Amino acid sequence: MIQNTFNPQSTERISDIPMESPLMGASKLSGLIDRSMILRSLEGMASWLEAATRSAEGVGKCHRMAIYDRSGAVTWMYPNSNSAETISVWLDLADILQRPELKQNAIDYADTLVNDSEKGIYSGPAKDAQGLMWYWTDAGVYSSLYAMRVPAHFMRLHRETGDDRLLAACEMVGKTMVKYQLPSGIVGSGWSPENGWRESGGRVGSRFIYVISTYATLYQLTRDAAYRDAYERAVEALIVMQCEDGSFYQNYDPNTLKVSDTDSSTKCMFFAYIFNALAEAYEVFEDARLLDCAKRLGDFIVNLYYCRGALPYCIGHEILPSDRPEANMAMYECANGLLWLHSLVPDERFKDVGLRLWITGWYNQAEVVDNQDLNGAILIGADTTALKSNDGIPSNRKHLAHDPSRAAKCVLWGMCNHAFASAKLFHSTNLLHEKRVQP
Repeated sequence: MIQNTFNPQSTERISDIPMESPLMGASKLSGLIDRSMILRSLEGMASWLEAATRSAEGVGKCHRMAIYDRSGAVTWMYPNSNSAETISVWLDLADILQRPELKQNAIDYADTLVNDSEKGIYSGPAKDAQGLMWYWTDAGVYSSLYAMRVPAHFMRLHRETGDDRLLAACEMVGKTMVKYQLPSGIVGSGWSPENGWRESGGRVGSRFIYVISTYATLYQLTRDAAYRDAYERAVEALIVMQCEDGSFYQNYDPNTLKVSDTDSSTKCMFFAYIFNALAEAYEVFEDARLLDCAKRLGDFIVNLYYCRGALPYCIGHEILPSDRPEANMAMYECANGLLWLHSLVPDERFKDVGLRLWITGWYNQAEVVDNQDLNGAILIGADTTALKSNDGIPSNRKHLAHDPSRAAKCVLWGMCNHAFASAKLFHSTNLLHEKRVQP
């Protein structure tokens, strides 16, 4: 195991205390959050996603980010976001809000990914890049991470539509994920025409372990033993990468899985990707190793949260300059993973912090119905000490640094995870202390 240099835990682990006698008692938020709040949040999310879609050029596009200035005006960024989670968000919104027309947005989004061979799922002449996803910065790079996340959501949409092109796309993604699985068990970060798979360089983010879900999902689809074998190798990588305290470093050497020489920080934002992968893979295999990993990661998160009163974006002694604009930002994306974990491990701490993270998103969600570009956005401010002039902030992250005219931003990835957590809460029978009420 790799030992994390940052350890907020005391000598006594909270997880060693019997779960039937949690230190915090029952989560107070169980009696405060109700389904009217959840519906209110989801309605806002539908409004923002419609604006993010409407503002993008072309059917099936959706902006990744909105930057708001102090007058409320918006700058939309990165229409080629290629976040497959958006498909499932549209389906959840259509179901819970009883707005079946929203399902068409999921269909359009998937159609664009399938049909655009350059800026969707690559299907051009470069065989090595088949099935990879165009990177959202429009930098001419194809990302394996964004491709990894396609199959689970395409398969869900296929159950709704019967469109076999979705399954064909899944298998194209899967073949590349198996072909380029490294002996270490993971897949490099991506491919470019200039560098090929060397585009990955000497490091890969811990969130790329999401590939455990890709292999599990595709095995469920095809029953091909190659995916089962690839899954086993990826789980072995997961076990090696997890630190003794339950966390994960931000970056690893893709070939050796040693911590990157250039970065020993821990990026808590990546934990949401890891939770999503664990949940999706566990649904297929019910693998005890996955649940053990999730429990240990959950322990780390709740201890850090109770120490700081928030889950920070990035921690550690050596924060990368590129992360400094967001390092102190409070994250809410892990609510979805913690609520899933609580459904399998009835530890009140997991529910408590999951609800705290959910309500953080709810409190920071704008309700400005006369501004369609703003309404429903979960707003995140800027660190006033992170200036555009600071050394090391790359050009494609300068917009995250402090600007006196800028008020806040909203990011699609966070919105998707908040939507998934909201759906869990809405359908739950044990997270909230209220009778089930249909909308």
